[in-house]
Amino acid sequence: MPVHVDETLPLHPLSVSDVMGMVDAGILDEDDHVELLDGVLVEMSPQGSPHAYAIRRLTTLAGPVAAAGGLELSIQGPVDVGSRFSLPEPDLAIVPLTGPDAHPRNPVLVVEMGATSLRIDLVRKARIYATGGVPEYWVLDVERRALVVHRDPRDGYYADVRTVSEDEIVTATKLDLAVPVASLL
Repeated sequence: MPVHVDETLPLHPLSVSDVMGMVDAGILDEDDHVELLDGVLVEMSPQGSPHAYAIRRLTTLAGPVAAAGGLELSIQGPVDVGSRFSLPEPDLAIVPLTGPDAHPRNPVLVVEMGATSLRIDLVRKARIYATGGVPEYWVLDVERRALVVHRDPRDGYYADVRTVSEDEIVTATKLDLAVPVASLL
């Protein structure tokens, strides 16, 4: 059940360490579908079949490329973007190899499959990833059948944002990964 808070009330933002403390204490667990964005726990929407399909397809395409580059895939897991108040959980991230004691950092590419979360993905998360220096961020717009590609992070925004139609192929800038947008839809 969504909770609406009076915007005039002062709020205490949660930090990443607060949320990790909640996990350690058993207050939050893996069945709680939330992620920390700008100091607020945001409920994550359940996946529809197009969302799940796109994740499977992209995982199949990106896995070998990541492995060949000495990287790994993080699928719907937390990614450390260097923020005290945000610990996003993208649908897919290509990250440097990470041990079991830390969340992956310095993703090379982050991808979100937007349907019900499109506004959050295109605005709030784009700002969080740009501020964290993520060089490339893709958002699949399932309804418009297009991929919104964000590149060149600067001061909390991406200087290069373009929409790639389903008839096109998008090529990652830091990886040898070319994805026909139609293959994700």
